[in-house]
Amino acid sequence: MATKTESKQLVFAPRWKHLTVTIKGEAPLAMQNRPQSVIENLRRKDNGLPVIKYKNSDWRRFIDSIHWIDESKKPNTLDDSITEEQYQEQFNKLLKESEETGEPLFYIPTEAFKESICSGAYRNGITKDKVSMRGSFIIIGDKAPIRFSSVEMEAVPTINKNAKGAMVVSVYSKFNNWETTLKINYNEELISAENLINIICASGLSVGVLARRTELSFGKYGTFTATQVKK
Repeated sequence: MATKTESKQLVFAPRWKHLTVTIKGEAPLAMQNRPQSVIENLRRKDNGLPVIKYKNSDWRRFIDSIHWIDESKKPNTLDDSITEEQYQEQFNKLLKESEETGEPLFYIPTEAFKESICSGAYRNGITKDKVSMRGSFIIIGDKAPIRFSSVEMEAVPTINKNAKGAMVVSVYSKFNNWETTLKINYNEELISAENLINIICASGLSVGVLARRTELSFGKYGTFTATQVKK
């Protein structure tokens, strides 16, 4: 009787290496999160509750536009009793405390950098699409704390497509002289450290990150480069 032999193929685990990359902004960084009042009214609609007409406030929208590391420190932007001056005072107080303690207040979602790098690889003709690189590297953690010299409000007139082309004022937070640090694991069987850094730099200039980034037709913010790499 013939003996059935089993062929065994050895599968090697991918070789993952680590990089710590300092990212430095080449242009200011713009953030624009959805206002908390909009989120609250969407929640109320879903629960069959009447919506609330909140007082219009640029400072409220400015504070909401930012990614806060600790939401409990963020001023309450649903309190209509707080004046513009009080919002500004609270915000400036938090900035001063952050400078004194060295504890960062704000962050950039690391997924925004992953999207930027994958899009940049495609736009620069390195990959055939915007998803091919996703499996070759991982950015560790969800939040990249941001360091910056100053932050300011920027109000920009824009066309609201949901209001039959009516002009509205969009409020952004603009961070000047910003930088952050990314901790990256990469599969060296798929991409080398040198190629990954080159793609990061190319993506930083051609795509950028977050709101009004250079990849968009009206974008001029969010460009960056890698200034320091540790293996």
